[in-house]
Amino acid sequence: MKIALGANAGSTGGPSTFAIELVRGMLEVPGDHEITVLTDRPAAFCDAVRTVALPMASAWQQPLWDHVSVGRALRRERFDLYHATKGVLPRLLRVPGVVSIHDLAVNVMPETFSRAQRLHLLVETASTVRRAGAIITGSRSTARDLERFYPASVGKTDVVPYAPARKLGPPSEDAVEEFKRRFDLAPITIGYLGTMQPRKNVDLLAHAFRDAAGERPWQLVLAGRMRPGYRPECLSWGDSRVRYLGELDDEDVSPYLAALACMVSPSAYEGFGLTFIEAMAVGCPVIGVANSSVPEVVGDAGVLIASADRSALVHAIERVVGDMSYAAELSRRGVERAALFSWKQTARATLDVYERLL
Repeated sequence: MKIALGANAGSTGGPSTFAIELVRGMLEVPGDHEITVLTDRPAAFCDAVRTVALPMASAWQQPLWDHVSVGRALRRERFDLYHATKGVLPRLLRVPGVVSIHDLAVNVMPETFSRAQRLHLLVETASTVRRAGAIITGSRSTARDLERFYPASVGKTDVVPYAPARKLGPPSEDAVEEFKRRFDLAPITIGYLGTMQPRKNVDLLAHAFRDAAGERPWQLVLAGRMRPGYRPECLSWGDSRVRYLGELDDEDVSPYLAALACMVSPSAYEGFGLTFIEAMAVGCPVIGVANSSVPEVVGDAGVLIASADRSALVHAIERVVGDMSYAAELSRRGVERAALFSWKQTARATLDVYERLL
């Protein structure tokens, strides 16, 4: 089975992590499959897999990349199947197509996208769902959204959960202390990890943090990519306790999460919630909202409030920070639950989808 995967790995975020870890997982699964990755960042993939470089100078070139660059690469040699790992299949696809659709935030919360983004995503997703031979998504929640918004997805959608990056796990005390010194973190630090965008409710988190902290010298640190055109209001408050660390290097993710009293993400919608399972894998207690896919991922290994309510979020933060034994129990549960997910399992299930389609 000769497989081509399209992977945008030039920017950080869930889709990039998904593509990189899926390919690494596939290399661990024995079988007669040959993988070629069509990507804008070949260096992100290990030497054991063949890559074809398809440059993309900016996110504005995404449609050209999906439909022109990938289309040309697929016509240059024969593949049995193409897997688009970021939601869009080329228009002129001559081989069976599999697509990973990570979320339907644009359908569920259209107000959090610009008009141009909405139009692009809605048109591309509708076209891709109709033409796909198989659709893969990470949660039952997103599968239900697909059925609700795109009836053509019924009967060809598989739920294949994602997993924490294999390099993630409880780091050494020395690594955590070095990270704290480098970024001058306070003894009590609340954190957020993920893309900064409206539906993540980062400003709500900042308000809840200040209510919970009062006059105490706690810190709130935010880490992750900033979506172009968006910046949380809390970063303009002039409050030195609320800080943005920017995007983290891969090797800094584990010590960052381990340095936190808890990782809080009051997101209004998640297709899978990869940052929750990453924090759990490190042993960092997590707090979120019981919506979309989050309960599937977190289970009883974290604190989930019923809705994105400020007072409920304050109470959850105070409980985790103020009760060391409770926080330790959440840490233990998180590590155990995260261990139930693996990219090798994800890869094996994905290869099963390919085989059924062919």
